[in-house]
Amino acid sequence: MGFEALFKGWTGELKTKLINSLFLDKQYRVFNNVILQTGNGSTQIDHVIVSEYGIFVVETKDKTGWIFGDPNQDQWTQVIYNKKFKFQNPLRQNYLHTKSLSEFLGIEHNKIHSLVVFWGDCEFKNQMPDNVIKGGIINGKFKKYIRSKKAILLSADEIDRICYDLKMVKENAGFLSGWRHSKELKDKYNSTTTCPKCGGDLVKRISNRGQRVGKPFLGCSNYPRCRYTKDL
Repeated sequence: MGFEALFKGWTGELKTKLINSLFLDKQYRVFNNVILQTGNGSTQIDHVIVSEYGIFVVETKDKTGWIFGDPNQDQWTQVIYNKKFKFQNPLRQNYLHTKSLSEFLGIEHNKIHSLVVFWGDCEFKNQMPDNVIKGGIINGKFKKYIRSKKAILLSADEIDRICYDLKMVKENAGFLSGWRHSKELKDKYNSTTTCPKCGGDLVKRISNRGQRVGKPFLGCSNYPRCRYTKDL
């Protein structure tokens, strides 16, 4: 991941951080840029919001143009004029974040809510689920989604313990954590032997359909459970 990609990510995260400070009550306790160590390297979570109504894990995307995506797809598509760009399905990306956080905090996964926020001048060209929104600070969808969760899931003691654990993570992360995480991501996705999504082996295959017929690519050995591919 280069500095340009990091800057774009930080831009969206700063906007969401502004929302958190302006539109959420004090009962919602916010932790930004949380980096957890997992068995498969580190994972970076843009925002964690802790409340009695559960934990909200927020993934931010700063995109322009048309956005095509489906919750069941591995990748979504950004279209700017006649150019197409693929990016990882943010719902699946955030699902891994919620699972990692659930394991780290030792709480049930169903007490964690996943939310994806798109910034920039983008337009959804597919019907998106309720937890995928854009321009939250403008149209109030961010606050509306957070406020829609009314069932009490965490006690005061649980909230204090969770916030303490997250505070320790932040304090012990160190200055180079973000750089290390970016390097780990780059190494994972540059690998020609190991799948960055599930850790399976990458094997060489030949495409037998579509416009790529006859062209070689790397595919995960755990297909069809994992559909990760990498162009050669």
